[in-house]
Amino acid sequence: MGISMAHPYSRKNALDSLSDIDPDHPVPEVAALLTDERNDELLGYLQAEAFTHVFTGDVDSTPSDFFAGLERELRKAPAYHLWVDIPLCRYRCHFCQFPTLVTSSRSETADATARRWVDANIKEARAWVEAVPALRTTPVGEFCLFGGTPSVLPPGEIERLVGFYRETFAIDEQTSMRAEGSPDSLSEEILQALRASGFTALAYGIQSLDDRLLAIANRRHTGEQALQVREAAERSGFDRVDGDLVWGLPGQTVAGFLDDVDRMIAAEFSTIVAIKLHLRSFHEVESAIGHVSPAPWEDPRVREQLERRGYPWPSLGRQLQMREGAVERLAAAGYYEHPTTYFPRREVGPELWRSLNLDQDKQVPQVGIGLGTYSWCGDAEANVVAAPAHYLKAVEQGEIPFENVTAVSAEHREVRAVQMALSTCRPLREDIHRSRFPGSSLLSGRWGEKFDSLAGRGLMRVDREAGSVALTEEGATLVEAVINTQLGR
Repeated sequence: MGISMAHPYSRKNALDSLSDIDPDHPVPEVAALLTDERNDELLGYLQAEAFTHVFTGDVDSTPSDFFAGLERELRKAPAYHLWVDIPLCRYRCHFCQFPTLVTSSRSETADATARRWVDANIKEARAWVEAVPALRTTPVGEFCLFGGTPSVLPPGEIERLVGFYRETFAIDEQTSMRAEGSPDSLSEEILQALRASGFTALAYGIQSLDDRLLAIANRRHTGEQALQVREAAERSGFDRVDGDLVWGLPGQTVAGFLDDVDRMIAAEFSTIVAIKLHLRSFHEVESAIGHVSPAPWEDPRVREQLERRGYPWPSLGRQLQMREGAVERLAAAGYYEHPTTYFPRREVGPELWRSLNLDQDKQVPQVGIGLGTYSWCGDAEANVVAAPAHYLKAVEQGEIPFENVTAVSAEHREVRAVQMALSTCRPLREDIHRSRFPGSSLLSGRWGEKFDSLAGRGLMRVDREAGSVALTEEGATLVEAVINTQLGR
Protein backbone atom coordinates (compact mmCIF):
# COMPACT_ATOMS: atom_id res chain seq x y z
CA MET A 1 0.00 0.00 0.00
CA GLY A 2 1.06 3.60 -0.38
CA ILE A 3 0.14 6.94 -1.79
CA SER A 4 -1.43 7.01 -5.22
CA MET A 5 0.09 9.72 -7.41
CA ALA A 6 -2.63 9.51 -10.04
CA HIS A 7 -2.87 13.28 -10.46
CA PRO A 8 -0.77 14.39 -13.45
CA TYR A 9 2.55 15.96 -12.54
CA SER A 10 3.82 18.95 -14.46
CA ARG A 11 7.35 19.92 -13.51
CA LYS A 12 6.94 23.28 -15.24
CA ASN A 13 3.74 24.10 -13.35
CA ALA A 14 5.32 23.01 -10.08
CA LEU A 15 8.43 25.14 -10.67
CA ASP A 16 6.28 28.12 -11.68
CA SER A 17 4.31 27.78 -8.45
CA LEU A 18 7.53 27.40 -6.47
CA SER A 19 8.95 30.61 -7.97
CA ASP A 20 5.82 32.66 -7.14
CA ILE A 21 6.86 34.24 -3.84
CA ASP A 22 6.06 37.28 -1.74
CA PRO A 23 8.87 39.79 -2.43
CA ASP A 24 8.59 41.15 1.10
CA HIS A 25 9.76 37.85 2.61
CA PRO A 26 12.89 35.72 2.10
CA VAL A 27 13.08 33.19 -0.72
CA PRO A 28 12.40 29.74 0.82
CA GLU A 29 15.64 27.96 1.70
CA VAL A 30 14.18 24.74 0.36
CA ALA A 31 13.47 26.21 -3.09
CA ALA A 32 16.96 25.60 -4.47
CA LEU A 33 16.85 22.00 -3.30
CA LEU A 34 13.48 21.43 -5.00
CA THR A 35 14.74 22.72 -8.34
CA ASP A 36 17.43 20.00 -8.32
CA GLU A 37 16.22 17.27 -10.69
CA ARG A 38 17.43 14.62 -8.22
CA ASN A 39 14.62 15.78 -5.93
CA ASP A 40 11.94 15.79 -8.61
CA GLU A 41 9.88 13.19 -6.74
CA LEU A 42 9.72 15.48 -3.74
CA LEU A 43 8.48 18.38 -5.86
CA GLY A 44 5.90 16.10 -7.46
CA TYR A 45 4.72 14.97 -4.06
CA LEU A 46 4.17 18.56 -2.94
CA GLN A 47 2.29 19.47 -6.10
CA ALA A 48 0.07 16.37 -5.81
CA GLU A 49 -1.15 17.49 -2.37
CA ALA A 50 -0.59 13.98 -1.06
CA PHE A 51 -0.30 13.90 2.71
CA THR A 52 -0.53 11.37 5.50
CA HIS A 53 0.49 10.77 9.09
CA VAL A 54 -0.74 7.18 8.84
CA PHE A 55 1.78 4.37 8.37
CA THR A 56 0.01 1.47 6.69
CA GLY A 57 0.60 -2.24 6.58
CA ASP A 58 1.54 -3.98 3.36
CA VAL A 59 -0.31 -7.35 3.48
CA ASP A 60 -4.06 -7.97 3.63
CA SER A 61 -5.09 -9.50 6.94
CA THR A 62 -8.08 -10.36 9.13
CA PRO A 63 -9.54 -8.92 12.34
CA SER A 64 -8.71 -12.09 14.30
CA ASP A 65 -5.04 -11.89 13.30
CA PHE A 66 -4.97 -8.19 14.16
CA PHE A 67 -6.47 -8.82 17.60
CA ALA A 68 -3.97 -11.62 18.27
CA GLY A 69 -1.02 -9.41 17.32
CA LEU A 70 -2.31 -6.52 19.40
CA GLU A 71 -2.82 -8.81 22.41
CA ARG A 72 0.76 -10.12 22.14
CA GLU A 73 2.23 -6.66 21.87
CA LEU A 74 0.16 -5.14 24.67
CA ARG A 75 1.32 -7.87 27.07
CA LYS A 76 4.89 -6.67 26.54
CA ALA A 77 4.24 -2.93 26.18
CA PRO A 78 4.82 -0.55 29.11
CA ALA A 79 1.78 1.49 28.02
CA TYR A 80 -0.35 2.32 24.99
CA HIS A 81 -2.30 5.24 23.52
CA LEU A 82 -6.08 4.94 23.80
CA TRP A 83 -8.20 7.40 21.86
CA VAL A 84 -11.95 7.78 21.67
CA ASP A 85 -13.66 9.47 18.75
CA ILE A 86 -16.98 11.27 19.08
CA PRO A 87 -17.77 12.30 15.48
CA LEU A 88 -20.21 15.10 16.30
CA CYS A 89 -19.80 18.72 15.19
CA ARG A 90 -22.11 21.73 15.20
CA TYR A 91 -21.12 22.45 11.60
CA ARG A 92 -18.76 21.14 8.95
CA CYS A 93 -15.71 23.18 8.03
CA HIS A 94 -15.24 23.61 4.30
CA PHE A 95 -11.84 21.90 4.37
CA CYS A 96 -12.76 18.99 6.66
CA GLN A 97 -12.27 15.46 5.33
CA PHE A 98 -12.72 13.62 8.62
CA PRO A 99 -15.82 11.50 9.34
CA THR A 100 -18.24 13.78 11.17
CA LEU A 101 -21.95 14.33 11.70
CA VAL A 102 -23.53 17.74 12.13
CA THR A 103 -25.81 17.85 15.17
CA SER A 104 -29.20 19.51 15.28
CA SER A 105 -29.55 23.11 16.40
CA ARG A 106 -32.44 21.94 18.63
CA SER A 107 -31.02 21.10 22.04
CA GLU A 108 -33.31 18.14 22.71
CA THR A 109 -32.44 16.50 19.40
CA ALA A 110 -28.73 17.25 19.83
CA ASP A 111 -28.75 15.73 23.33
CA ALA A 112 -30.45 12.58 22.05
CA THR A 113 -27.83 12.29 19.28
CA ALA A 114 -25.06 12.72 21.84
CA ARG A 115 -26.50 9.92 24.00
CA ARG A 116 -26.76 7.63 20.98
CA TRP A 117 -23.13 8.12 20.00
CA VAL A 118 -21.85 7.74 23.55
CA ASP A 119 -23.87 4.53 23.83
CA ALA A 120 -22.38 3.28 20.55
CA ASN A 121 -18.85 4.14 21.60
CA ILE A 122 -19.22 2.30 24.90
CA LYS A 123 -20.69 -0.73 23.13
CA GLU A 124 -17.78 -0.81 20.67
CA ALA A 125 -15.30 -0.48 23.55
CA ARG A 126 -16.84 -3.53 25.22
CA ALA A 127 -16.32 -5.50 22.02
CA TRP A 128 -12.67 -4.41 21.98
CA VAL A 129 -11.90 -5.62 25.50
CA GLU A 130 -13.66 -8.91 24.78
CA ALA A 131 -11.51 -9.41 21.68
CA VAL A 132 -8.26 -8.12 23.28
CA PRO A 133 -8.29 -8.77 27.06
CA ALA A 134 -4.89 -7.09 27.58
CA LEU A 135 -6.60 -3.75 26.92
CA ARG A 136 -8.03 -3.98 30.43
CA THR A 137 -4.70 -4.46 32.17
CA THR A 138 -2.01 -2.70 30.12
CA PRO A 139 -1.48 0.85 31.45
CA VAL A 140 -2.96 3.61 29.31
CA GLY A 141 -0.15 6.11 28.71
CA GLU A 142 -2.48 8.76 27.36
CA PHE A 143 -6.26 8.77 27.00
CA CYS A 144 -7.45 11.14 24.27
CA LEU A 145 -11.01 12.30 23.65
CA PHE A 146 -10.97 13.28 19.98
CA GLY A 147 -13.49 13.97 17.22
CA GLY A 148 -15.28 15.50 15.53
CA THR A 149 -15.76 17.97 18.28
CA PRO A 150 -16.29 16.04 21.51
CA SER A 151 -16.74 19.29 23.42
CA VAL A 152 -20.25 19.50 21.90
CA LEU A 153 -21.26 16.68 24.26
CA PRO A 154 -23.38 17.73 27.25
CA PRO A 155 -21.43 17.64 30.53
CA GLY A 156 -23.37 14.61 31.75
CA GLU A 157 -22.42 12.60 28.64
CA ILE A 158 -18.75 13.51 29.04
CA GLU A 159 -18.91 12.27 32.64
CA ARG A 160 -20.68 9.05 31.62
CA LEU A 161 -18.28 8.28 28.78
CA VAL A 162 -15.10 8.95 30.75
CA GLY A 163 -16.49 7.12 33.78
CA PHE A 164 -16.96 4.00 31.68
CA TYR A 165 -13.38 4.12 30.38
CA ARG A 166 -11.98 4.65 33.86
CA GLU A 167 -13.87 1.59 35.09
CA THR A 168 -13.00 -0.61 32.12
CA PHE A 169 -9.41 0.27 31.16
CA ALA A 170 -6.19 0.71 33.14
CA ILE A 171 -6.52 4.47 33.55
CA ASP A 172 -5.07 5.81 36.81
CA GLU A 173 -3.27 8.86 38.18
CA GLN A 174 -0.30 8.09 35.93
CA THR A 175 -2.42 8.36 32.76
CA SER A 176 -2.29 11.63 30.85
CA MET A 177 -5.82 12.82 29.98
CA ARG A 178 -6.24 14.88 26.81
CA ALA A 179 -9.38 16.37 25.20
CA GLU A 180 -10.11 18.12 21.91
CA GLY A 181 -12.58 20.87 21.16
CA SER A 182 -13.31 24.01 19.18
CA PRO A 183 -13.36 27.65 20.30
CA ASP A 184 -17.12 27.92 19.84
CA SER A 185 -17.89 24.84 21.97
CA LEU A 186 -15.33 25.18 24.77
CA SER A 187 -17.51 27.17 27.15
CA GLU A 188 -16.62 27.66 30.81
CA GLU A 189 -19.15 24.92 31.64
CA ILE A 190 -17.57 22.41 29.25
CA LEU A 191 -14.04 23.28 30.36
CA GLN A 192 -15.04 22.66 33.96
CA ALA A 193 -16.76 19.39 33.01
CA LEU A 194 -13.61 18.19 31.25
CA ARG A 195 -11.45 19.11 34.24
CA ALA A 196 -13.88 17.38 36.60
CA SER A 197 -13.46 14.22 34.49
CA GLY A 198 -9.69 14.40 34.93
CA PHE A 199 -8.51 16.06 31.71
CA THR A 200 -5.41 18.21 32.15
CA ALA A 201 -4.39 18.67 28.49
CA LEU A 202 -6.55 20.51 25.98
CA ALA A 203 -6.15 20.86 22.20
CA TYR A 204 -8.32 22.79 19.82
CA GLY A 205 -8.35 23.86 16.21
CA ILE A 206 -8.09 27.57 15.53
CA GLN A 207 -6.86 27.38 11.90
CA SER A 208 -6.59 31.17 11.56
CA LEU A 209 -6.95 34.29 13.67
CA ASP A 210 -8.17 36.22 10.62
CA ASP A 211 -11.96 36.49 10.91
CA ARG A 212 -12.28 36.89 7.15
CA LEU A 213 -10.58 33.53 6.51
CA LEU A 214 -12.50 31.85 9.32
CA ALA A 215 -15.77 32.92 7.72
CA ILE A 216 -14.98 31.48 4.28
CA ALA A 217 -13.88 28.23 5.95
CA ASN A 218 -17.30 28.09 7.69
CA ARG A 219 -15.80 28.37 11.14
CA ARG A 220 -18.28 29.71 13.71
CA HIS A 221 -15.91 31.66 15.94
CA THR A 222 -13.62 34.66 15.76
CA GLY A 223 -9.90 34.84 16.28
CA GLU A 224 -10.42 36.73 19.53
CA GLN A 225 -12.76 34.03 20.84
CA ALA A 226 -10.08 31.44 20.11
CA LEU A 227 -7.55 33.33 22.22
CA GLN A 228 -10.09 33.81 25.01
CA VAL A 229 -10.46 30.02 25.27
CA ARG A 230 -6.71 29.82 25.92
CA GLU A 231 -7.14 32.11 28.93
CA ALA A 232 -10.29 30.32 30.13
CA ALA A 233 -8.55 26.93 29.94
CA GLU A 234 -5.72 28.19 32.11
CA ARG A 235 -8.21 29.56 34.64
CA SER A 236 -9.96 26.17 34.66
CA GLY A 237 -6.73 24.45 35.64
CA PHE A 238 -5.47 22.84 32.44
CA ASP A 239 -1.74 22.18 32.60
CA ARG A 240 -1.32 22.13 28.85
CA VAL A 241 -3.18 23.98 26.08
CA ASP A 242 -2.30 23.24 22.43
CA GLY A 243 -3.65 25.10 19.41
CA ASP A 244 -3.74 24.40 15.66
CA LEU A 245 -3.06 26.78 12.78
CA VAL A 246 -3.32 26.04 9.05
CA TRP A 247 -1.17 27.54 6.32
CA GLY A 248 -2.18 27.58 2.65
CA LEU A 249 -5.75 28.78 3.19
CA PRO A 250 -7.42 30.62 0.30
CA GLY A 251 -6.79 34.33 0.58
CA GLN A 252 -4.07 33.83 3.18
CA THR A 253 -0.91 35.92 2.86
CA VAL A 254 2.57 35.18 4.16
CA ALA A 255 2.40 38.20 6.45
CA GLY A 256 -1.07 37.23 7.68
CA PHE A 257 -0.05 33.70 8.62
CA LEU A 258 3.11 34.84 10.37
CA ASP A 259 1.07 37.37 12.33
CA ASP A 260 -1.12 34.46 13.50
CA VAL A 261 2.01 32.62 14.63
CA ASP A 262 3.22 35.67 16.55
CA ARG A 263 -0.14 36.00 18.32
CA MET A 264 -0.13 32.30 19.25
CA ILE A 265 3.38 32.66 20.66
CA ALA A 266 2.31 35.71 22.65
CA ALA A 267 -0.62 33.69 24.06
CA GLU A 268 1.92 31.05 25.24
CA PHE A 269 0.26 27.97 23.80
CA SER A 270 2.04 24.82 24.98
CA THR A 271 2.19 23.48 21.44
CA ILE A 272 1.51 25.38 18.24
CA VAL A 273 0.53 23.05 15.43
CA ALA A 274 1.32 24.60 12.03
CA ILE A 275 -0.09 22.31 9.37
CA LYS A 276 -0.48 22.72 5.63
CA LEU A 277 -3.94 22.73 4.09
CA HIS A 278 -4.27 19.67 1.85
CA LEU A 279 -6.91 19.55 -0.84
CA ARG A 280 -6.20 16.01 -2.02
CA SER A 281 -8.95 13.60 -0.97
CA PHE A 282 -8.10 11.10 1.77
CA HIS A 283 -9.79 8.49 -0.43
CA GLU A 284 -7.06 8.89 -3.02
CA VAL A 285 -4.04 8.48 -0.79
CA GLU A 286 -5.01 4.98 0.43
CA SER A 287 -3.90 5.73 3.95
CA ALA A 288 -6.72 7.43 5.81
CA ILE A 289 -10.45 7.06 6.28
CA GLY A 290 -12.24 10.09 4.93
CA HIS A 291 -15.71 11.58 5.18
CA VAL A 292 -18.39 9.76 3.19
CA SER A 293 -18.91 12.95 1.14
CA PRO A 294 -16.18 15.27 -0.18
CA ALA A 295 -15.20 18.43 1.64
CA PRO A 296 -16.56 21.51 -0.20
CA TRP A 297 -13.05 22.75 -0.96
CA GLU A 298 -12.21 19.47 -2.70
CA ASP A 299 -14.47 20.64 -5.55
CA PRO A 300 -12.42 22.59 -8.14
CA ARG A 301 -15.50 24.68 -8.98
CA VAL A 302 -15.73 25.89 -5.38
CA ARG A 303 -12.05 26.77 -5.41
CA GLU A 304 -12.51 28.73 -8.64
CA GLN A 305 -15.43 30.64 -7.12
CA LEU A 306 -13.27 31.62 -4.15
CA GLU A 307 -10.55 32.86 -6.47
CA ARG A 308 -13.07 35.03 -8.32
CA ARG A 309 -14.19 36.44 -4.96
CA GLY A 310 -10.63 37.50 -4.18
CA TYR A 311 -9.41 34.49 -2.20
CA PRO A 312 -6.56 33.06 -4.32
CA TRP A 313 -4.88 29.83 -3.29
CA PRO A 314 -1.31 30.55 -2.18
CA SER A 315 1.38 29.31 -4.54
CA LEU A 316 3.84 26.64 -3.45
CA GLY A 317 6.51 29.31 -3.03
CA ARG A 318 4.33 31.41 -0.73
CA GLN A 319 3.29 28.36 1.26
CA LEU A 320 6.92 27.47 1.87
CA GLN A 321 7.59 31.07 2.92
CA MET A 322 4.82 30.61 5.50
CA ARG A 323 6.32 27.36 6.74
CA GLU A 324 9.92 28.59 6.94
CA GLY A 325 8.95 31.93 8.46
CA ALA A 326 6.89 30.18 11.12
CA VAL A 327 9.71 27.78 11.99
CA GLU A 328 12.13 30.70 12.41
CA ARG A 329 9.78 32.63 14.69
CA LEU A 330 8.82 29.58 16.72
CA ALA A 331 12.45 28.59 17.24
CA ALA A 332 13.32 32.11 18.39
CA ALA A 333 10.50 31.88 20.94
CA GLY A 334 11.69 28.56 22.38
CA TYR A 335 9.57 26.12 20.36
CA TYR A 336 10.94 23.15 18.39
CA GLU A 337 9.47 20.63 15.95
CA HIS A 338 8.50 17.23 17.39
CA PRO A 339 6.98 15.59 15.36
CA THR A 340 6.52 17.22 11.96
CA THR A 341 4.06 20.16 12.09
CA TYR A 342 3.92 20.06 15.94
CA PHE A 343 5.92 22.74 17.77
CA PRO A 344 5.96 22.32 21.57
CA ARG A 345 7.72 24.70 23.93
CA ARG A 346 11.00 23.15 25.02
CA GLU A 347 10.14 23.27 28.71
CA VAL A 348 6.81 21.52 28.02
CA GLY A 349 7.90 18.79 25.62
CA PRO A 350 5.97 16.97 22.88
CA GLU A 351 2.33 15.98 22.98
CA LEU A 352 2.47 12.62 24.73
CA TRP A 353 0.25 10.71 22.32
CA ARG A 354 2.45 11.66 19.36
CA SER A 355 5.58 10.77 21.32
CA LEU A 356 4.15 7.37 22.32
CA ASN A 357 3.20 6.65 18.72
CA LEU A 358 6.28 7.82 16.87
CA ASP A 359 9.44 8.23 18.98
CA GLN A 360 12.13 5.75 17.98
CA ASP A 361 12.39 4.30 21.50
CA LYS A 362 8.60 4.01 22.00
CA GLN A 363 6.22 3.35 19.09
CA VAL A 364 3.80 1.56 21.42
CA PRO A 365 0.38 0.42 20.14
CA GLN A 366 -2.56 2.75 19.76
CA VAL A 367 -6.22 1.80 19.86
CA GLY A 368 -8.92 4.05 18.44
CA ILE A 369 -12.58 3.48 19.29
CA GLY A 370 -15.28 5.22 17.26
CA LEU A 371 -16.29 6.15 13.73
CA GLY A 372 -13.35 6.19 11.28
CA THR A 373 -10.72 5.46 13.93
CA TYR A 374 -7.29 3.98 13.30
CA SER A 375 -5.51 1.39 15.47
CA TRP A 376 -2.12 -0.24 15.10
CA CYS A 377 0.58 -2.36 16.65
CA GLY A 378 3.94 -3.46 15.27
CA ASP A 379 2.41 -6.35 13.33
CA ALA A 380 -0.77 -4.85 11.89
CA GLU A 381 -3.15 -1.91 11.61
CA ALA A 382 -6.89 -1.45 11.14
CA ASN A 383 -9.41 1.26 10.22
CA VAL A 384 -13.02 1.43 11.38
CA VAL A 385 -15.65 2.36 8.78
CA ALA A 386 -16.59 6.00 8.20
CA ALA A 387 -20.24 5.51 7.19
CA PRO A 388 -22.39 6.33 10.26
CA ALA A 389 -25.33 4.02 9.45
CA HIS A 390 -23.02 1.08 8.78
CA TYR A 391 -21.10 1.77 11.96
CA LEU A 392 -24.13 2.05 14.22
CA LYS A 393 -25.76 -1.10 12.84
CA ALA A 394 -22.62 -3.19 13.24
CA VAL A 395 -21.86 -1.92 16.74
CA GLU A 396 -25.44 -2.63 17.82
CA GLN A 397 -24.81 -6.24 16.76
CA GLY A 398 -21.70 -6.38 18.94
CA GLU A 399 -19.19 -6.06 16.08
CA ILE A 400 -16.21 -3.79 15.50
CA PRO A 401 -16.87 -2.66 11.90
CA PHE A 402 -13.45 -2.54 10.27
CA GLU A 403 -13.11 -0.98 6.84
CA ASN A 404 -9.77 -2.68 6.28
CA VAL A 405 -7.13 -4.61 8.18
CA THR A 406 -3.55 -5.05 7.01
CA ALA A 407 -0.59 -6.89 8.44
CA VAL A 408 2.97 -5.61 8.43
CA SER A 409 5.50 -7.94 6.85
CA ALA A 410 8.79 -8.52 8.68
CA GLU A 411 10.68 -6.38 6.16
CA HIS A 412 8.11 -3.58 6.17
CA ARG A 413 8.00 -3.48 9.97
CA GLU A 414 11.53 -2.12 9.99
CA VAL A 415 10.73 0.35 7.18
CA ARG A 416 7.67 1.58 9.01
CA ALA A 417 9.60 1.99 12.28
CA VAL A 418 12.20 4.14 10.52
CA GLN A 419 9.51 6.21 8.76
CA MET A 420 7.73 6.84 12.05
CA ALA A 421 10.93 7.78 13.84
CA LEU A 422 12.02 10.12 11.05
CA SER A 423 8.64 11.89 11.17
CA THR A 424 9.47 13.06 14.71
CA CYS A 425 12.16 15.36 13.22
CA ARG A 426 14.48 14.04 15.95
CA PRO A 427 17.83 12.33 15.19
CA LEU A 428 17.63 8.56 14.68
CA ARG A 429 20.05 6.64 16.88
CA GLU A 430 21.99 3.65 15.64
CA ASP A 431 22.04 1.89 19.04
CA ILE A 432 18.23 1.99 19.38
CA HIS A 433 17.77 0.75 15.82
CA ARG A 434 20.18 -2.17 16.32
CA SER A 435 18.48 -3.17 19.56
CA ARG A 436 15.11 -3.31 17.80
CA PHE A 437 16.34 -4.85 14.54
CA PRO A 438 19.43 -7.00 15.21
CA GLY A 439 21.72 -7.29 12.22
CA SER A 440 20.45 -4.06 10.66
CA SER A 441 22.22 -0.69 10.65
CA LEU A 442 21.20 2.87 9.85
CA LEU A 443 24.79 3.65 8.83
CA SER A 444 25.56 0.81 6.41
CA GLY A 445 23.80 -1.55 4.04
CA ARG A 446 20.54 -0.40 2.48
CA TRP A 447 19.83 2.25 5.10
CA GLY A 448 23.34 3.62 4.87
CA GLU A 449 22.97 3.93 1.10
CA LYS A 450 19.60 5.67 1.39
CA PHE A 451 20.73 8.13 4.03
CA ASP A 452 24.02 8.88 2.26
CA SER A 453 22.03 9.63 -0.91
CA LEU A 454 19.67 11.92 1.01
CA ALA A 455 22.66 13.61 2.68
CA GLY A 456 24.21 14.24 -0.73
CA ARG A 457 21.01 15.99 -1.77
CA GLY A 458 20.88 18.27 1.27
CA LEU A 459 18.13 16.43 3.17
CA MET A 460 19.99 14.49 5.89
CA ARG A 461 23.11 14.60 8.05
CA VAL A 462 24.90 11.33 8.70
CA ASP A 463 27.18 11.28 11.75
CA ARG A 464 28.91 7.90 11.90
CA GLU A 465 31.09 8.93 14.83
CA ALA A 466 28.06 9.81 16.96
CA GLY A 467 26.02 6.94 15.53
CA SER A 468 23.08 8.97 14.30
CA VAL A 469 21.27 10.33 11.24
CA ALA A 470 19.18 13.50 11.28
CA LEU A 471 17.14 15.67 8.97
CA THR A 472 18.51 19.00 7.84
CA GLU A 473 16.18 22.00 8.18
CA GLU A 474 15.22 21.51 4.54
CA GLY A 475 14.69 17.81 5.19
CA ALA A 476 12.34 18.61 8.06
CA THR A 477 10.32 20.86 5.76
CA LEU A 478 10.00 18.00 3.26
CA VAL A 479 9.88 15.08 5.68
CA GLU A 480 6.45 13.83 4.56
CA ALA A 481 7.65 13.73 0.95
CA VAL A 482 10.92 12.07 1.97
CA ILE A 483 9.13 9.38 3.98
CA ASN A 484 6.60 8.57 1.29
CA THR A 485 8.78 8.74 -1.83
CA GLN A 486 12.30 7.82 -0.64
CA LEU A 487 12.03 5.38 2.27
CA GLY A 488 9.15 3.08 1.39
CA ARG A 489 10.95 1.20 -1.33
